[in-house]
Formats: sequence, C-alpha cells, structure tokens
Amino acid sequence: RVPGEDRMVEMAISPEKVQRTRQVFLWLMSCVYMWAFASLYTQIPGLYGPNGLAPVHNVVPTHSDNSSWLERLQSLPSILTFHQDVQLPPHYLMELCCLVGTLLGVFMMIFRAMRCSFMFLILWILYLSVYKVGQVFLWFQWDILLLEAGFLTIVVAPFNLFFWKKPTVRCHDGILLWLVRWLLFRLMFASGVVKLTSHCPTWWDLTALNYHYESQCIPTPLSWYAHQLPDSVQKLSVVGTYFIEIVTPLLFFTPVRSLRIFAFGCQVLLQLLIILTGNYNFFNMITITLCFSLVDDQFLGVISQESTQKSSLSQRITAALFGGLGSAVHSAGRLLIFVAVVGYIMALTVYYFGIAIYVESWNVVSAIRFTSSSFESALSIVVPLLAVYAAISLVVEISNAFLRSLSSSGLLNKLWSLLQVGLFAVIALLLFTISLVPYGVVDRTFHSTIPSEVKRLHDVVDHYSVTNQYGLFRRMTGVGGRPELIVEGSDDMQDGPWKEYSFLYKPGQLDKAATYVAPHQPRLDWQMWFAALGSYQHNPWLVHLVYRLLIGQEEVLQLIAPPPFSKPPRFIRAQLYHYHYTSFDTSKSLFNQSESTWHREFKSEYLFPLTWDNPGLEEYLNKHNYLTPLNYEYPIPNILSILMHLREYTNQLAPPTLLWTLFFTALLCTSMQFLHK
Repeated sequence: RVPGEDRMVEMAISPEKVQRTRQVFLWLMSCVYMWAFASLYTQIPGLYGPNGLAPVHNVVPTHSDNSSWLERLQSLPSILTFHQDVQLPPHYLMELCCLVGTLLGVFMMIFRAMRCSFMFLILWILYLSVYKVGQVFLWFQWDILLLEAGFLTIVVAPFNLFFWKKPTVRCHDGILLWLVRWLLFRLMFASGVVKLTSHCPTWWDLTALNYHYESQCIPTPLSWYAHQLPDSVQKLSVVGTYFIEIVTPLLFFTPVRSLRIFAFGCQVLLQLLIILTGNYNFFNMITITLCFSLVDDQFLGVISQESTQKSSLSQRITAALFGGLGSAVHSAGRLLIFVAVVGYIMALTVYYFGIAIYVESWNVVSAIRFTSSSFESALSIVVPLLAVYAAISLVVEISNAFLRSLSSSGLLNKLWSLLQVGLFAVIALLLFTISLVPYGVVDRTFHSTIPSEVKRLHDVVDHYSVTNQYGLFRRMTGVGGRPELIVEGSDDMQDGPWKEYSFLYKPGQLDKAATYVAPHQPRLDWQMWFAALGSYQHNPWLVHLVYRLLIGQEEVLQLIAPPPFSKPPRFIRAQLYHYHYTSFDTSKSLFNQSESTWHREFKSEYLFPLTWDNPGLEEYLNKHNYLTPLNYEYPIPNILSILMHLREYTNQLAPPTLLWTLFFTALLCTSMQFLHK
C-alpha cells in the first residue's frame, strides 16, 4: 500500500494507482486514431483526388532535387511533401498514411506492448501530415484536439522500444496525466465560457437547446424526441450544460479524490447524452478518453485480492469512491467534504440561474440572474486565479514525483528516476506555460498580461497544433429554422422538373430517416451545413461540387447518395430552405409518430443554375486552382496497385460499417487475450 493512502485529502495520484488508468487511456487513444484515419480514408478520392473537391496536389509543393528534407518540412510539415521521393501521387500517399494509421490503431488496441511512445509518435506524425493538407474539410476543432491529445499521448505512453518487455511503473506518470487533465480543463471550461461571452441571446435566455437538436449538422433518431421536451426541461438542460462545462472543471485539480470522480461522472454523462442526440464523429470519444485522467485504478476496480477478500461490498464501494479501506472516521470525513462541496456548488448554481420549483403546477422556472458585464468582470478575476490554482497543482504533482523517486531502492535506480522526473517536469512546465496563451483567450485582460516571450514560443509550436484554442457551440444557429442547402438538377432551366440530389447523412428529403453515423465524420455533409450559414462566394468548393456533378465525376458521386438521373443533368442549382422538426402528435403513441420528421419552407436561391460549359464557371474554378492538373509524372510501383485493390474492397462497405467492423474485431481480439490470461 502507498504511504498516506488513508489520508482524508490526497495530494496526488501515486504511480502505483494509475497503471490501469494509463493503459485505458492509451487503448482509447489507439481506438480514436483508428476511427479518425479510417473515416478519412473512405473519403479521400472524392475530397482530395485529382478529380476531388479539394485536390491535395494543389497544396503539396513540388521541390527541386537539391532541396533538403528540413527545407521541405519547414514549408509544409507533412509526409506528403516527400511524394516525389517515394514516387507516389500526393493523394495516394495520403491514402497510405491513413491506411498505416488505421492498421497501427487496430494493432495497438490488440497488443499492449505496441502502445508505446514510438508508435504514438508515428500516429501523431501521420495525422499531422494529413491535417496540414486537408484544407477546409479538416478545419474542425476535433482534428486539432486529436493532434494535441495525440502529442500528450506520446509522453504519457511508456518509452518501450523492446515490445516483449512489460512497461515498468514510473514515478512521473502522475505529472503526464496531469497534462491530459489540463487539456480537458481548457476544452470544457472554454466551451462553457464562450457561450456567455459570445452574447448569444439563446444561451443567455436558456433557450439554446430549443433550437440545437434540429439545427445541428447531423441529427440522430433521438434528436426529434429531445426537441419535443418541455421548455422547462430544455432550460434546465442548458443550466446543466453550464454546470458541467464551467463549474465542475474547477474540481479537476482538487486534492479531494471523490470530487474528481464526481467531475468525471458529470463529464462522461454529458458526452453520452451528446452521443445519443447528435452525430459528432469521434469528438465525444476523445473527450471521454481525456476524462480518464481524473480517475485512478482503484475507481476502475483494481483493488488488491487481499483487500477485496477482507472487505464487504459497502466497504469496497466506499473505497472506490472515497479512496482507501481505512477507518469509518476517515470515510465519513471524505463523505462530509464531498457532500459539502457538491452541495455548495449546486446551491450556487440554483441561485445564479434562478431555479425555482412550483409543485402545484409541476413546473420548473429558471433564468440567469447575473449580467454580461458582471460575468466578464468575474471572469477577469477567475481566469488568472484558475491558472495559478492549476500551476500550484502541477508543482505539487512534481514535488510528489520527486519524493517518490527518492524512495526508490538502489542508488542507480534513484538517480535514474530523479533524472526522468526532472526531465518530464521541465516538459510539463513548458507545455503548461505555452498553453496559457490559448487558455487566456477567454479573457482579454489576462491574455494581455502573458509575457511576449511566451506568446512567441507559442507561435513557434502553433504550426504543429501542440496547444490550441477551443470553444464549441459559441453561438446557436437555426433560430429561425435550420438553414439547409438543396442541390437540384434539371435538363430544362425554365420548365424543369428539378430533381433533388440526396446526400448520405444530412437532412434533405423530408421522408429521410435520421441515423447514427458516429464515429464516422462525413466531411462533405458537414461542410454543406456550414455553407448553408454563409454564401457560395465564401465556399468556392461548393461551386466545384456543382461542376463535378455536372460532368458526373464518379469519385465525387461516391460521397453522396445515388443521383436521380441516369446521366448528368444540363443545369444544377442550389436552393436555401429552412427546415423545422414536426410537432409531437398527442393523438398517437410515442413510437407511432409520423414517418416524416421535417417540414420546410423555401427562403432564397443560393446558387443560380450552372452548366458545365459555362465559361465563367471554368474561369472561377481556375482562379481557385481546382482544375490544375498534376504537374509531375509518376511511375506505377507495386504499392500503387495494392492501394487500388484495397480501395475496391473497402468501397463495398459503408464507412460507419467499416469503422465498427474494425472496432469490434480489435475488441474481440483484446477480449480473447484477456480471457486467455
């Protein structure tokens, strides 16, 4: 047992208690990488091929023979910059990166020995390589979140070059998991704060969720039911979102273990609810993965056999939640602290959000009691205090790691352990300092006080997405209805008829049923959602999409549902509609509602009818380099034929089916290993 384990307040998670936690974190990160690479791989021909919507060869430079590797990486930190050296077209090299990343993710899920720093470094380099050339279709917060979490995973994972050896316990593991916890804090806290600092009326009057379920990019089958909930429930849900995203992150660095577990439960609950009511690809799994930095092995059920045999069920539950199997006085003390703190923050939430329950009318009322100016004034005080609070927590973690190193047996082991702790302490302090720059964006006053040297250091590493700025759902869209683009084609511009192109996952035809797509991210469907919020002038790729549909480009057609034409139409246009969920029919049962969950109203013409031979269209596309051909000739190596055959095989499976097949295959192999042991 670890000395001091029965103290009422633990100052840190000791390394003996985070080994299973670390392995769970690494396993989940392997899974997320596998999903991310496999999802992108299925879409590369239509998005990044020579005839795709954003040809990757347009952003990958062609270098002279005398240019060095360093010069190439400085201009573009991506493996694709070496396409000439490996004699592969850039889009095929991109496919190869995704295939290698997918296979590595699967094998790392199965084999524990492969979950080491070197393998995670390869995965990070591969994803950075595709991200840097992904253009608008990879400009999502979960992509940069995966890069930052992936970078931290490199140092969290054991440096185990000898795969046959079992990873050893390291005194600095707590420091590295603290960095993961700090990333989770920045993600959640910023996501909650920006909802209020954006001055979005729906977030301030607690009506955001009245519009969220129908206006999100790709709803799930449960989204319609969530939209039908009473206004009082929707408002309470918004309050709960604020509580989980702003309040509970304050508990991430508390020395009281039970409070961190409470925060873990709140965060995971929010992510599970989001998964049920919205398709957000692998983002929710990344967030849940980061949440495991809040718990330890004891919470996961790793209690010694001797302790388990001598304790009752109630004692084991108490141990899992409040730590240790000590005396009843200690357990009661932990429980008292837990109840007092949780009760206090809940009471503050009830007060500041004006929650009132009227039993007579079975109604719950809530309204924000503070103003925008008072919130921003409080933010200017809280943000720097939280940075200091986190810094103290990190220093305590580092100090405990040094103390554990001094307790190592043997002089050489002690010196080696101290050296490792010192090295990773410097890395942790450096990453924490750099991350203060994106963290401080939530408060201008604090951001202005950050030394210029720190900002310059952040600018150096920003090119590699080591630390990033976050803030999800800043403003609620679709208040007047969900904007939706409908692409239509016809052979007669005057008399029609105009027939709709249907996309694979996003709403379109009114009788189209919603489905679960995650962890796959259909990136064209997502960009169609963003394009509906703006104009085609700000989305030139949409004009390119119309052009590819006009000429019947096979690679692009694979990104959408089968077209309603036997041959490409003469004209194609885009119309803007506003979609609304249908109302709940009280005369029917809950699961016997109308098959059509949408109704829509026409708003305006988004893109005027175009023909493939329109001279202005070709000029527009050439201006944006969409029609630039490959300017380098490649031989046809054997690996190219292998990639082509793999593409033919994987095209037979729907992307979500492919992702879940890979997942359950790896899970089955992992389970068989566990049962064998």
